[in-house]
Amino acid sequence: MKLAAPPVIDDGALVVGLPWDQFLRYMAWAWKPGQHIAMIGPTGEGKTTFAAGLLSLRRWVMALDPKGEDETLTASGFERVAHLPNQHLDLTWRLRHWETARQWDRIHQRIAEGRAARVIVGGPSRTVEQDNANQDLMRRCFLYAREAGGWTVYVDEFELISSIRQFNLGGPVERMLISARRDGTSVITSFQAAAWVSKHATRQARFAVVWPTGDRQMIKNVAESMGRDWKQLAAAVDELPPFHVCVIPRGKNGGPFVCTSAPEL
Repeated sequence: MKLAAPPVIDDGALVVGLPWDQFLRYMAWAWKPGQHIAMIGPTGEGKTTFAAGLLSLRRWVMALDPKGEDETLTASGFERVAHLPNQHLDLTWRLRHWETARQWDRIHQRIAEGRAARVIVGGPSRTVEQDNANQDLMRRCFLYAREAGGWTVYVDEFELISSIRQFNLGGPVERMLISARRDGTSVITSFQAAAWVSKHATRQARFAVVWPTGDRQMIKNVAESMGRDWKQLAAAVDELPPFHVCVIPRGKNGGPFVCTSAPEL
């Protein structure tokens, strides 16, 4: 998505407010390939909606849906896939799943032509068997994205993906967060609290996005990981209007916090 020049921001301000379209212009300029974003907020507060807007800035997107058939992800308009193309090397598999094989042929053709390819990875998740199939699909997705390079991967519900009691895929995500920069792969992680997931999610992030919260310890954790003053961050979060977020650039010289709000899909 090609956007105009970024809006002018007062670097001396602690917080600046940007309407959504101007915020996307800012992020199109500031968020480089290979840089990551961590989003922290309660369930139902709009993290997926916010992520869909960010993902529209990238040409090649994989949005992981571990919960299965997430309605907000579906509303993004991205194409849903239930298999990964590394399986297509097996001619027998291609013959048995010719519709899926042709789907990925079309996706790869769009990529070869320089056009956008934005996909949702995940199927239904109502039974134990479907859960197991989704878990295997998520694992294959990380392997494919790391090998191919250049993708932006959205990890919805990072707690579910990384928990040893659930999908137990924290290791592949951490490896991608640490090593994917040279391949231009970006990762957006979404989770409810910084205390429940690997610290790499925020420590490796170029930007963190925080929803309104009174949890001072969580604010301290995020601020420490992002190299910012926690009291300044707490003051900014306390003043957030309803349905708004605080976007935190990394480092004390990263620029002001940005207050914005994503429209509903």
